[in-house]
Amino acid sequence: MLRFIGFLLLVSSGLLLTAASPAAAHAGGLTATDARSRVVAVTPARPGLVVTAIEDGARLRLRNGTTSPVTVPRGGGPATPAVVAPGRELTWIDTRSSPDGRKVRAGETQAWSLVLDAGGTPVTVTGELVGERPPAPAPWWAAVLVTAVAVPLVSRRLRRPDLVLTAAGLTAMAASVAHVAGSTLAVESAPLLGTFLSACGINLLNWPLIVGGAVAVLRGRPAGVLAICAGAALTAVFVLPDVTSLHRAVLPFAGPPVVERLLVVLTLGAGVGVAVAGASVLRTLAQRSVAAERA
Repeated sequence: MLRFIGFLLLVSSGLLLTAASPAAAHAGGLTATDARSRVVAVTPARPGLVVTAIEDGARLRLRNGTTSPVTVPRGGGPATPAVVAPGRELTWIDTRSSPDGRKVRAGETQAWSLVLDAGGTPVTVTGELVGERPPAPAPWWAAVLVTAVAVPLVSRRLRRPDLVLTAAGLTAMAASVAHVAGSTLAVESAPLLGTFLSACGINLLNWPLIVGGAVAVLRGRPAGVLAICAGAALTAVFVLPDVTSLHRAVLPFAGPPVVERLLVVLTLGAGVGVAVAGASVLRTLAQRSVAAERA
């Protein structure tokens, strides 16, 4: 067990140091924004031609059920221009409709449009960006701080600080799993399994590291605390890009925004708290072990 934990710790640390960034913003490359985008109308209507906004407007989806090819004009980013053959479908990010990087105040509406070529006939797709009110970030950051501080404080007051770190580490892991799962379920433009595995990233090593450490602690092996601290710390680092959830209104998460923010708070706060408390707990366990041997 201890060799397995050591292997996971070594690999996780190496991957984290060599990666360009600890995590993508969210699963599927989606980002938190302050607005939603939607398609309002397709004029003139063509039977079989359907254009919709998905993932809160991050992408457009065009289904061509007509007998002619449909051309998406250039000007919408690297995915354009594009030609959709009859009977085919196209999902793409179009900068003309995407809320990513757009400043839209709460309650404000911004119109957008693009003109398709449907077999030689111009077809105008019109839509709108609707701004939503972002949360006040201060209370959420206060919750992160309270969680991070509570872990070392509680661990110092109890006889078994290793069990406190085990519980906090497992909490950070559970919140991280739920966060990744919810982010994955918000993606409509990619296969579920591949999106989940990609969103997990280095957590596929961090989570087993925490579980392995917890098993070791429950078996009375103090070395398990080191694995829990390392796994929880790496999990906290991995969630850092997602702290935008504490500042933005529209989140790429399959559930209420408040749940996503709570998951980020628990992952980050508990992870940092375990990492901070780890050195003190390991020192205490070592002193107890020495005292027991002398006795």
